[in-house]
Amino acid sequence: MNSSTHSLSHAVEQSPSSKPEDTERWNSASGRVGTMRAGENASGGRVPPWANTGSPLSRLRSWILLAVLATSWFLVPRSLAAEQLYTCGMHPQIIKKEPGNCPICGMALVPVRSNSASPTAVSERKIKFYQSSMNPGEVSDKPGKDSMGMDLVPVYEGGDVSAQTINIDAATIQRMNLKTGVVTRGPVLREFRTVGTVAYNESGLRDITIKYEGWLEKLFVNTTWNAVKAGDPLFEIYSPDLYNAQLNYLVALRTEGAAGGPITRASLARMQLFDVAPEFLAELARTGEASRTYLYRAPAAGMVIEKMAVVGQMMKPGERIYRLADLSSVWVLAQIYEQDLSFVQADQDATVRVTYGPERVINGKVESLLPQVEEQTRTATARIVLPNADGALRPGMFVDVRFAAQLNASAVLVSDLAVLRSGEHNTVFIAKTDGSFEPRAIKLGVRSQGNFYEVLDGLAEGDRVVTSGQFMLDSESQLRDAIQKMLKSTGGAEAATVAVVPVASPADSGRSTSAAVGMDDATKLPNEARASLKLLALATIDGGEALAADDFARYQKNLPALRQSLAVFLAGSKSAAHGPLEKFKDALPDRDTIKAARRDFAAFSTAVTDLARENHLHHTEGFRIFQCPMAPGIGTGRWLQRSGVLKNPFYGSTMLDCGEEVDAAAMPEKPATDPGAHGNGMSSRLPPGHPPIGKLEVASYLRTLPSADGSKPAKADDACGSCGMTVAAMQAGEPCDVATK
Repeated sequence: MNSSTHSLSHAVEQSPSSKPEDTERWNSASGRVGTMRAGENASGGRVPPWANTGSPLSRLRSWILLAVLATSWFLVPRSLAAEQLYTCGMHPQIIKKEPGNCPICGMALVPVRSNSASPTAVSERKIKFYQSSMNPGEVSDKPGKDSMGMDLVPVYEGGDVSAQTINIDAATIQRMNLKTGVVTRGPVLREFRTVGTVAYNESGLRDITIKYEGWLEKLFVNTTWNAVKAGDPLFEIYSPDLYNAQLNYLVALRTEGAAGGPITRASLARMQLFDVAPEFLAELARTGEASRTYLYRAPAAGMVIEKMAVVGQMMKPGERIYRLADLSSVWVLAQIYEQDLSFVQADQDATVRVTYGPERVINGKVESLLPQVEEQTRTATARIVLPNADGALRPGMFVDVRFAAQLNASAVLVSDLAVLRSGEHNTVFIAKTDGSFEPRAIKLGVRSQGNFYEVLDGLAEGDRVVTSGQFMLDSESQLRDAIQKMLKSTGGAEAATVAVVPVASPADSGRSTSAAVGMDDATKLPNEARASLKLLALATIDGGEALAADDFARYQKNLPALRQSLAVFLAGSKSAAHGPLEKFKDALPDRDTIKAARRDFAAFSTAVTDLARENHLHHTEGFRIFQCPMAPGIGTGRWLQRSGVLKNPFYGSTMLDCGEEVDAAAMPEKPATDPGAHGNGMSSRLPPGHPPIGKLEVASYLRTLPSADGSKPAKADDACGSCGMTVAAMQAGEPCDVATK
């Protein structure tokens, strides 16, 4: 109760009309009529004010007191209300308490909207379990630390209020094109593909040889890759042994007659052992004359894949003359990697697809899985026998081979599109019935047919998971988790759970503050020092342009202005006086050669460029930053330019294009619209409110500034002594930045 409520209740109790009155009541405990005072019950105890049975005025007093109490309760500010924060859409690590611009990219910050219950409501709910903020699948029934050493966060009944749960309205879900799918149960069909090579079926190979010595006198098949049929003539051969066998057979036949005897049968058997065709023997017996040569015919159909002899060559018994291959059946040698060997076995079905011409699918079976693994390719060979009646499969051809095996008759399956992989962790987003989404870590098994994975842990049949747009949810979840950690590290642990949902940008983004969580502002300069740093950067650019053009006289002319701008910068503020440029106070002496001047300028230019870059002058002023890895004296050096055409001031014309641009300006350089403006764009880089300089050089402008000792130049009759502003401009109300500092 606040003080006003206490005073009012005290005044009501002390009013004359609040005098207690005696009332007769029936006492059921004693069975008699007794006298009770106001505010007492029948047993003598006190009763609450709203139970007072006194006069109507007393009851009215009690109700007024209750109304005041209720009003004061609702007027009490909620100290635990969530604070409005702002973040950058491109750099979520930037969290500020005020609207403004991102100090990294300059984009307008967007509000962070909270969608969780109040801390009071959270504390009244019962904790269901504890969950890891980094691995949502890691849960525990008591508080502690997860496998990564981080504290587990509570999950409450009646709704998940952890930082992982994401609540998104229906319109946003539609714009994000979120799609979901149901986790199903089915067989795990392992299907994988590999490459195969068509080879000869070794059972269809045949060598053509002779069993006697002879000379080839004629070849009917004189080239390889000729198809022959059974009975086609292959060659003619003269053999003395075969000719003598014919003569012996004829002599025995004439001696023993047509019926034949042992000599006739022996001579006939000898020629049969020479593989002489029965037709030739019948013709020999019919004509009774021996043939000088013998015509050898093909014993079977096939393709001549080897020819080892030529006309006139002497052939010895057993020497190969031809090799024939039967291509009506071929082998496909499929290469199986070690991790897939357990999915292939003999007599397993295989599908072969030809990789040329119209798509053609041939079904076959694995004849055998060779036991050897090649050391170089780490693959084993599965041999598949395929019919090839039309000859479409040619030896040496590559084909696509697919195998399918059922590894599990019934398992929980999830679509591959729903799984987010990050290293060793697999995560899916569960779509809850209340419209919220929760990330959950799962354990996957083998890949199944149809782009599904077997789920070993984390999901159940019927769960609905996000299959499209989950990358946005994942970014949202990580962003919210990062914000929670930042809030805890900055003393905001009592703040409610925050869901980052970008809303409409404020009309006025406001000024950029330095209250970003985790941002180091050690090198950020105040506005006064930034203005003088801008002038120092411009003077440095003028000096660099002179050195890049090999104009030593121009550099010496600009050197006093460069020193003066450095002195003004160092005297501008304490932060500048003790900053990184303090050591260059006397670092630009007069030199006799341009080589020595470039050596001094390299270190100075690098320091000025780095400081300008840290204060984002290349974004706000359109400067271009370049870098050379061979700067004299320092190795890697940097310099500023107005344009994007690389001109190295450290070497000039010797290596004018040595280097590269390291940080492009965020805003394109605007061309000068004033025909009288300085050619290097000086008029577009003046401080806010300053009149145009025209063709005035930087050195001339710096002469109008106060020197390091505080003395000011002579004041013209119609101009400001600090910045040269005309009296008419001052009377018009235009600000004079230099005079007001």
